[in-house]
Amino acid sequence: MITNVERKFFWPLLVVPFLLINVSCNNETGTLGLEVLPPDELFSGTDTIMYLPVSNEKPAKLQSDDIDYALIGSVDDPVAGKTEASFITQVNLGTLNGSLNKSDSTHQYFVDSLVLNLAYNENSWFGDKNARHLIQVYRVNTPLFFSEDYFSDMAVEGLYDPTPIGERISSAWDALPDSVWEDDDYIHQWKIKLSDELAEEIFNYSDDLMNSREDFISNFGALFIKSELLDTDTKGSLIRLNLLASESNLELFYSYHVLDSTTSEIDTTMHSSYTFPINKECVRINRFNHDHEGIIDFSTPDADQFIVQGMAGSYIKVDFNDIETGPEGNKLFSIWEEKLLGDPDMYYGISAVDIYFRVDTTAQNQYEDFYSPIPQSLSLNIINEEGKLEVPTYNYLSEDIAKDNNIEDYKEDWSTGFEDGYYNSETGEYRFRFSGETFRMMVEKPELRGPYYLAPYSSSSFPWRVILKNQASADENARPALRIKYVFISKDE
Repeated sequence: MITNVERKFFWPLLVVPFLLINVSCNNETGTLGLEVLPPDELFSGTDTIMYLPVSNEKPAKLQSDDIDYALIGSVDDPVAGKTEASFITQVNLGTLNGSLNKSDSTHQYFVDSLVLNLAYNENSWFGDKNARHLIQVYRVNTPLFFSEDYFSDMAVEGLYDPTPIGERISSAWDALPDSVWEDDDYIHQWKIKLSDELAEEIFNYSDDLMNSREDFISNFGALFIKSELLDTDTKGSLIRLNLLASESNLELFYSYHVLDSTTSEIDTTMHSSYTFPINKECVRINRFNHDHEGIIDFSTPDADQFIVQGMAGSYIKVDFNDIETGPEGNKLFSIWEEKLLGDPDMYYGISAVDIYFRVDTTAQNQYEDFYSPIPQSLSLNIINEEGKLEVPTYNYLSEDIAKDNNIEDYKEDWSTGFEDGYYNSETGEYRFRFSGETFRMMVEKPELRGPYYLAPYSSSSFPWRVILKNQASADENARPALRIKYVFISKDE
């Protein structure tokens, strides 16, 4: 029989997170630590793996403001369907606030042009890099506020003047030589000339307005940028623009004649410019919509494949309540409720729990024009009270500590946490790991079992997608899969 002293030692060993087991990555049977107990009282360790039923899910909308990258274009992805993207951004005063020095006794100033610059790097696109789009810029006259939340389905009708103030025809590749794009330091710019009327308006802003960021943004409004696919015989493309790059901005070009102080005639002409940056003080919103009709099977675990799509076109719903195990198909947590909470004869300890998703690399790379880099990591999220995707923050308080501190409702603040989520190129899999405490919390509180949602990080500005396999089987080849490593010992000999 285990002594009281040994029992006190054994309990923390049972619930210790897999962080300890990670010391020996080759230990696959959950037996790490057995050597620290008396040899005649060794306990058993094992692990089980089971199919994790998940489904493709389509969110109604996604919070898409405060973005670093804007998306523009339209694409018809044979794997994930059609997507259209546009965006809104404000511009701000530069660090050198102040007047443009537009008049003095020896200078005569005039406007040259106003240009919107939008920057991106090589491979910042998805789809046909040569597909041409008509890029159009409109002026938003409706106030936008940094304190408000904006979503991907934001309606723009009536918010902007329907007459474009600038346009250009562009493709992602922009017909440049390969040698240009092969330069790792090359940053490409779309330069879109805006209307002379807007240039004159800004040029004539008062000195007071040009010294107040708030007043400038309030007067200028914002820019709405959308596109139309011109090469309709192609599948189109999405281009990801780096809004916060220093190369993305609004530039006002102006000149002045230097007058002869005696004759007041033009002596020479000088050129100058003022840069209005796009920075974190600006409201920046991605807008997009998806049409997956006939392409993605939603809300069924029987889908041929699962799609984790950027811009949350499709994410994967994971609900641990749905897991069945054993030949009789018993619910996983019904079994573990009995093991952890109701078994009078055995002690059980969870070493760690792993979740596996396997990439379908063949399907991922089958279309040359739709190269989509496999994300280096994915996140498991909850949907919070505001309807936003949010990575849960791990919080756990043990019963013993709660009793010592007279805390009766210690379970109310429990929340799960998932580690890792990185892609292993050797195995072709994503693995998430959570601790024994997280699993025990799920056993005791059913609401912590899900649903969770698998999505890319920064989903609102991520245009690519990854295809995951659906292998429903009752053995270790099952994917997606849940693997539980645990130890157990009899309470009495």
